[in-house]
Amino acid sequence: MESQYITFGAQLGDPKADKAVGQFITRISILLNKHCNKVYCKEVDEIAPTIFVDGNLWYWKFEGFQRLRLSKKHRYIEIHIGMPRERWEIVNTIKIKKYLISHLKTALELMIKRLKKEKYEVNEIDLWSDFAKVEEEFLINSHEN
Repeated sequence: MESQYITFGAQLGDPKADKAVGQFITRISILLNKHCNKVYCKEVDEIAPTIFVDGNLWYWKFEGFQRLRLSKKHRYIEIHIGMPRERWEIVNTIKIKKYLISHLKTALELMIKRLKKEKYEVNEIDLWSDFAKVEEEFLINSHEN
């Protein structure tokens, strides 16, 4: 099995966070694999944003982006996205979905900016064209899962 180029990992703080957010992380990952599974930068083998969703058992207490890291040796770039409880608790699924996809998009923008700072060539035209398909399909299919 071929590995996915853009992965979207998650650390979910408790079963409630998993129930509210986990299904959408899975859906985004499937769509990324479907639409964005090609190399956009030949110097990296994986683009790896990870979301940390606060809950009762585990919590990270940050919102936004932390730990943007490019590993030249291991050929990957990662960033951590923080999602506090108030962003998933007592809000509707549309707000959760919009939060996830917009933060994923910003994370990708930050990672691309870092790659370009290192003088890496990034095929942004294809990446954003492919990501637009992920975004559209994810937001249109609100009834799934």
